[in-house]
Amino acid sequence: MLEQFGSFSEAETQLFHTMLVNKSVHKNETLVRPGEISRSIFFVRKGSFFQSYFSEDCEQTMITDLYMENEWLFNADSLINQIPSTSAIICFSDAEVAELTLENLHQLIAYSPNFLLLNKIFNALSAKIGLYDENMNPARKYTYILSSRPQLLQAFPLSMIASYLKIRPETLSRVRANIGI
Repeated sequence: MLEQFGSFSEAETQLFHTMLVNKSVHKNETLVRPGEISRSIFFVRKGSFFQSYFSEDCEQTMITDLYMENEWLFNADSLINQIPSTSAIICFSDAEVAELTLENLHQLIAYSPNFLLLNKIFNALSAKIGLYDENMNPARKYTYILSSRPQLLQAFPLSMIASYLKIRPETLSRVRANIGI
């Protein structure tokens, strides 16, 4: 899990693993609730999660992110700015996560500046946001998912995928039919 960020000494690797807390999370259990201030990042060892909020305008739940095994998950705005969350992170299937608290992350960075490489966790969020900020059409959004995160299609229902892509389920069905899936 640490090797994706760079080279760390054996002592740094051992320290990192002592800072993690392994947890089992059950389906529908909430890691971060609206109104709470997020104080941790989580590495998904097994299972899947989604981040969502309730839109008063649409009167429905909107999916903002989907998470799978071997991905980091966190509520960016709440964690980085230490403000109450406007969304929830909910377990979609029984899961196992490794939790790293913000306090422990700061301790790691104080121990070794090498741990500043963990900022790549936060940089990955910018790439996901670009998917929606560049006004991609529905076909390009779906094709992006097919090429970069196809496992989402096996783990989540199409209604959640459509919400995540910010398109209507009917539009997703048409796109899938045109692509031949």
